[in-house]
Amino acid sequence: MSILDGVQRVLSLYAEGATELSFTEVASRLALPKSSASRLLNQMQTYGLLDQDPASRRYRAGALLAQAVRAGMAATPLDEACRAVLARLSDSSGLTAYLSTLNQNETVVLQRLNGSHPVQVLSPPGSRRAAADTAMGRALLARLSDAEFQSLYGAQPDAALPVEGRDCPATVGELAARVAQIRAERCAVAIDQAMPGIGAVAAAVRDPATGELRGLCLSFVSFQADAARVAELRQSVLEQVGALGRELHDPFWQG
Repeated sequence: MSILDGVQRVLSLYAEGATELSFTEVASRLALPKSSASRLLNQMQTYGLLDQDPASRRYRAGALLAQAVRAGMAATPLDEACRAVLARLSDSSGLTAYLSTLNQNETVVLQRLNGSHPVQVLSPPGSRRAAADTAMGRALLARLSDAEFQSLYGAQPDAALPVEGRDCPATVGELAARVAQIRAERCAVAIDQAMPGIGAVAAAVRDPATGELRGLCLSFVSFQADAARVAELRQSVLEQVGALGRELHDPFWQG
């Protein structure tokens, strides 16, 4: 295994949502000999790709990596407008609010606003997940044209998709059907699917002038929300994101 291959494999653990990892967790999850894992983590720490907490000895993404992510994801005017909506959603609900975009068939977190509730769902900016398996991802996919959707997933409805959790679409046809439903309802809800114990309500806007696509969502621990609470969150997301869409003259939100 080359050093770059090892670096990519370690960083992929953080891209999947890990915030801190121990030496033992890295060695186990990547099936690496302890000597190889130790050497790799020490090198990544030396070059600023990882930081190690002196007390817990656990590793987190390093400052150099965070700076590179921020530089590659410079906020656009649309992002600034979305941030104001995120703030209203988070303040009114007390929940974590996320802004994400689509990169091929994955979502990428651009911004996160922590809520006031003592239990929060936290994924760092730069985190990626399969778009097919999350409310955020399917809300973004609902904003694509048929040609754009097929360029990502192909035109064969029975083509299999990797399934990451309960009640996630297993084929392209199943995903297309869910995306069509979200397109009609303008909002996506997912609870206990790709991430057990986690729920989210999401909607997306697309700037007709630039083509930029952004998804906004509220995320919560499942026990925080019964059916009435989810309906309330859904209505709030529809109102706030819909108002932004109309300001942008996004045809999806007109009328």
